Amino acid sequence: MPLRFPLLVVAAALTALAPSISAAPLGASLDEKIILVAPTGHEKADRDIALAQDRLRASPDLAHFERLGWTYIGKARRTLDAGYYKLAEKTADAMDARFGPTSNSLLLRGHVLDNLHHFKGAEAVARELVQKQPDAYAYALLSDALMEQGKLPAAVSACQEEMNRRPGLESYARAAHLRWLTGDLKGATEMMEMAVHASSPVDPANCAWVVTRLSGYVLQGGQAEQALKLAQSADRVAGDYPPALLAEGRALLALGRTGEAASILSRAAELNPLPEYEWWQADALRAAGQPDAADKAEAALVSTGPADDPRTFALFAATRVEERRGPAAWARTALGCAQAELQNRADPLTQDALAWAKFASGDTPGAAAAMRAALADGTRDARLLLHAGLIAQADGDPAAARADFTGAAPFAATLTPGESALLHRQPSRSSLASADRR
Repeated sequence: MPLRFPLLVVAAALTALAPSISAAPLGASLDEKIILVAPTGHEKADRDIALAQDRLRASPDLAHFERLGWTYIGKARRTLDAGYYKLAEKTADAMDARFGPTSNSLLLRGHVLDNLHHFKGAEAVARELVQKQPDAYAYALLSDALMEQGKLPAAVSACQEEMNRRPGLESYARAAHLRWLTGDLKGATEMMEMAVHASSPVDPANCAWVVTRLSGYVLQGGQAEQALKLAQSADRVAGDYPPALLAEGRALLALGRTGEAASILSRAAELNPLPEYEWWQADALRAAGQPDAADKAEAALVSTGPADDPRTFALFAATRVEERRGPAAWARTALGCAQAELQNRADPLTQDALAWAKFASGDTPGAAAAMRAALADGTRDARLLLHAGLIAQADGDPAAARADFTGAAPFAATLTPGESALLHRQPSRSSLASADRR
């Protein structure tokens, strides 16, 4: 006959067996000490962190640990400072030590992995979450991790599962990007407009993020004035928000307002000194007649770019080699960066970086093969199509080159000034057609 114990006796036994740290005072572990260090900034995100820390000190329960972790992620997204993702990870570690592994800490950890570009690890976490707790948040993380690895059909399915469970800003924005990656600019724009309508100024970071993304789609659609207005409104919502400043500078360049663009992009790069920002800054400064300042921005990019953002550095370095404004040795560095990035990330834009780096290195057949992978999902992007046209032209396929250059032309506003000059230097469509007939 099985033994039966009163419920209260079982509960008391389980409590006695729980890890001793669960009853320890808050701050007993090193991880807890780290996550409770007071923020030094004075922005709203810093006040939110301080408030979450105060609530955790008052009541060190799982919900307050979780809230602090997500507040760190919010600060990381606002400032683009990866250190706050590490603080979120430390929060997940502290949660596991005090309460044991939970879906709450697992989701937090998965977002840290995804934002630090450890996409295979993020996918593994997401799949575990889907098995344990198949909610919208688990499917959102899974969709992001799959998308970055180039597994677009599976990413679309996961996004649909998210939207079925929780339609709103995040699922609309995710669906918009997936539509863009598969060549549907109109559908991407419409979906991002839905994300903007679902946003609120009460959450300025998310509101600014989706408006900035919409600005990019609108710019690609050829509406530079509207793209500029959207970027400026995003910056007003969040204040000195680097992605919004970048979008504003790109729109100003498309409108020919190079001096203003150089100033705005320099501010963006100052706030977020990553390769994408420094590349746009350097090209804008050069277009504005400030070559010394442009050289200084490029020197900073070359110094830290391979470590900070290998994919963008590969694109930049290969472009400078093609423009004859960068040493040939940069092609080898670009190729190494692109190949390393491909180990973790295989979306169309990473495949394009590999193709472009191979082309700069003189491997035209290898570049053509990589470009076929980049184009396989139908992505319509000016940079990608410019690269595809130049590779096809060198590979002896003028018809494909003509189609690619023609496809890139309507989206040329999204190219840096240097890339735009590269596109304009290519043979006209009519001369390409004549070469094709010969």
